[in-house]
Amino acid sequence: MPHIAIKCYPKGLNKQQLQSFADDLTAFISERLNTPDEWITIDYQELSESDWKEQVYDAEVKPNGGRFLRKPHYQF
Repeated sequence: MPHIAIKCYPKGLNKQQLQSFADDLTAFISERLNTPDEWITIDYQELSESDWKEQVYDAEVKPNGGRFLRKPHYQF
């Protein structure tokens, strides 16, 4: 049961764009991981730059980057 967590700076997407993004991501994950759509959940959070550094980079990326499937190519 894949759970995808996406945290990013504000993108200004409207509800229709977010739904399209979720649908596309769900289809991709379902195909690649051979998982039924109904088992996939997506958490999407938009954060300010200051919140990003504190809540994501300092708390998740910096201490855990070594285990990431795709490693960061940036630092604060």
